[in-house]
Amino acid sequence: MTDFFDEDELEKYIKRISIAYWLKKSRSYENIRRNLKVSSATIASVQTVSEKPGIKLALKKIEAEEWASQWAKRIQKVLK
Repeated sequence: MTDFFDEDELEKYIKRISIAYWLKKSRSYENIRRNLKVSSATIASVQTVSEKPGIKLALKKIEAEEWASQWAKRIQKVLK
């Protein structure tokens, strides 16, 4: 990813996607601010754009990966 983003840009991108994900999971501003070391203003700006199609698509892909990972673990337990 550093071919396209420099390290600072990549960190900002990852934090913003994380903020959107945690907002969708109903985490509080305080929890997000404390864990990701971001300002309330950053959280608010992400919340403002969180309904845009690109953000929704990114979150959908993250959730699909999360779902697949959980099921893979369950299947492995059954097969052991």
